[in-house]
This record gives sequence, structure tokens and C-alpha cells, in this order.
Amino acid sequence: MDPMTKGTSFCFFELLGISFCPGEGLGHSISWLFRGELSYALQANLFGPVAVIILSLRIIQIWKDLYTNTTTQIGHTDGRSL
Repeated sequence: MDPMTKGTSFCFFELLGISFCPGEGLGHSISWLFRGELSYALQANLFGPVAVIILSLRIIQIWKDLYTNTTTQIGHTDGRSL
């Protein structure tokens, strides 16, 4: 994704005619962050770096659970693993 381009917005708030959209620029922010441009990332959306941290922690948690076999299937009450 090129953070310099502007695409179509699918913001629910903009569809309702509200000019404020909390997610606007989030993808651009993440793209700038992966390019090492923290200042541009923060200018695009302040929550971009926060989103990357939260998503990274969640991915690590899922991997950890997967490889330590501690995840259980929803609905099982006997503690059996997947």
C-alpha cells in the first residue's frame, strides 16, 4: 500500500454525513510505520502505532497458545484440547 495515495473511504461516519472518522488514515498510519516513518504515521492517525502493538500482541498470544496446546474448543466443558 502506498501511503501517498488516497482511496475510497468506507467510513460509516462519513456515509452518515459526519466529517469526523476515527479510523481515517489508520491504514496509511500502519503503512508509514512499517516504512519506519513514525512522524508520518502519527500524522496520519494517532492510533496506528497503538493498533500495530495490539495486533502484534494478539498474534503472539495466539501463536503461544497454538504451540503450547493450551487452547480449548468453545463449548467443551471437560477441558479437552483441540
